[in-house]
Amino acid sequence: MEVVNAIADLMMRGVWRPGDMIPTEKELADRFGVGRSTIREAIKSLAVFGILEARPGEGSFVQQPDSDVLSGAFLWGLLLSERNIDELVDVRILIECECARLAAEKRNQTDLDILSELLEKMKKERNNKELLALDNQFHIEIARISQNALLKNISQTIQRMVGVWFLSAYDRSDTRVDALAEHTAIFSAIREGNAPVAMLAMGRHIEISGARLIEKMRTGS
Repeated sequence: MEVVNAIADLMMRGVWRPGDMIPTEKELADRFGVGRSTIREAIKSLAVFGILEARPGEGSFVQQPDSDVLSGAFLWGLLLSERNIDELVDVRILIECECARLAAEKRNQTDLDILSELLEKMKKERNNKELLALDNQFHIEIARISQNALLKNISQTIQRMVGVWFLSAYDRSDTRVDALAEHTAIFSAIREGNAPVAMLAMGRHIEISGARLIEKMRTGS
């Protein structure tokens, strides 16, 4: 995590500008005093955010900032740091609880079928990475159902961050069971058209998942 922040900081300070190729894995490993595998994972994380582009046979290049919501330096400032988890939780509650409220009011049968199918896939999935991808999609679908394009755009960006941060939390066996129960509660409220309960269920899930991640980061277990 420290390496990701260090690389992002160098780009934010203009040491490496859009279009520049960053140093090789070996050079970065020597610079930061870590193994090449650590550098490789950091580059993968930055590539997920669209900050770096890895070109096979060439190297990794700094991307031009795009026009997506929460892109550029602001997004970089939210990278992998325990002190920012609480801030991400606050933003998720503001955005995703509203998405849940609107979804409960505007959902149709097709929307409910999509959410139900995602839940069924989550129950059966055993690969943590695939499970988190389904988790991300569940939240994005709720934002879509809200019928607010800006909320959906913001939610997609939030889920990109969640997709990097929260994978490690799924290493715990109880996380899978608890997360599924939390998502089921959100779905049930949306299905019943109960907007206040949908908001509460979403807020509870976001707070608990944030606490799970912080505990994982602190204990490593």
